Amino acid sequence: MKSRPAIASVTSAPSAPTADVTDALYGQHLAKVKRWARRLAGPSADLEDLVHDIFLIALRKGFQVRGERFNADCTGFIEAVYALEGVPLRTLMRAAAPDERSGVWAAFRTLERYGVVFGGGGEWPAPGDLVFWHDTWDRNGNGKADDRFTHVGIVEYVVDGTVVFLHRGSKGVARGAMTPERPGERSAGGVALNSPLRSRNPRLEGVPVLAGALFAAYARIDPARMPRGLDVASAPR
Repeated sequence: MKSRPAIASVTSAPSAPTADVTDALYGQHLAKVKRWARRLAGPSADLEDLVHDIFLIALRKGFQVRGERFNADCTGFIEAVYALEGVPLRTLMRAAAPDERSGVWAAFRTLERYGVVFGGGGEWPAPGDLVFWHDTWDRNGNGKADDRFTHVGIVEYVVDGTVVFLHRGSKGVARGAMTPERPGERSAGGVALNSPLRSRNPRLEGVPVLAGALFAAYARIDPARMPRGLDVASAPR
């Protein structure tokens, strides 16, 4: 996946349309989506490809790429986007973490093995990088905030210290914001700083709900560390 400029915000449709319906929807809305994207990022030769990929995936609750189905969750979303960009993330995850039941943990372990994990040292992510969070839900069911690597998204762009990302949330594919240096602020001056990624729970009073407070790490695939025989020319730098 090449590093590319910002793309437009998209959300998922309530049902999975057929290929003909998808083509019609794409044709109907492409011009508007491209105008939104270029207003954010300026013209780019690569922009239409990425807009096309995200748009087609976001139209579905369940994701499918070239006949391969992906789960309708945050991990399935990143696998599907990477698959459309020619990066076999699902295959890499099966190789790196064959016994891992959590898709998010499997993705993180895969990027540890075949990529670079970073965050907190002043380095900002690039478009197409992955972003991980802890404690977005009570995965182990013990009523405590002790669940590591529970959610993942794809970085769209960074502006003024805020990371804008795309993820598959509880209501479908959505755009979110994260400002790590201001983790407790949801917005300021009408500008979104941190999107909520966890529902408030009376049993967990004081547990953070905003993206900046739940941030775990960024990660990107490193083609130099990939297994031989895999075509990863388009993987993130």
